[in-house]
Amino acid sequence: MEVGDLLFVKGNCNFSPFIRFFLKSEYTHVTIAVDEEHICEVDLYRKMEIMKNPYKEYDLYRLKMNLTSVQQKELLLFLQRKVSTSKGYDWWRLISLCVKRYFRWNIIIHEQDRYICSEIIDKAFQHIGIDLVEDLVTGDVTPIDIMHSDRIKYVSSIYRHKGNLLEKGGFKKSG
Repeated sequence: MEVGDLLFVKGNCNFSPFIRFFLKSEYTHVTIAVDEEHICEVDLYRKMEIMKNPYKEYDLYRLKMNLTSVQQKELLLFLQRKVSTSKGYDWWRLISLCVKRYFRWNIIIHEQDRYICSEIIDKAFQHIGIDLVEDLVTGDVTPIDIMHSDRIKYVSSIYRHKGNLLEKGGFKKSG
């Protein structure tokens, strides 16, 4: 993993079927790499944090263009600032996205300093001048909206089994 890589997860928590249904996507979560082993994420049950990557299975995506060292630093600083002010998950944003997608109502409900996974990633890239999903309001995106961005590319599917890292598809970084 590299700074800015995106990990798309097919969640299996209690709310995953609900999220899959309303967002019409098998992917229910996205997180961002901050280095080779750590990610920054906010999820349904805890505040935004930087932590060791706990996921055993995910699809890895990367920007088509390389981030400059300045962009990498700015991205990390932005995420660290948001971690320090995060109050948790933005349930209202999730509900409004589901209502918007299912009923086609143009509604955005948002709580200050609370985020959903795809919102914080969209805002982080906006902060460094990269609009991942140009046709949507910043932060008003789902994991699948980001996945369909023409600014990112599929790298590989990752599976961890008994401590071993396996890649399926994509390419392996030489090195």
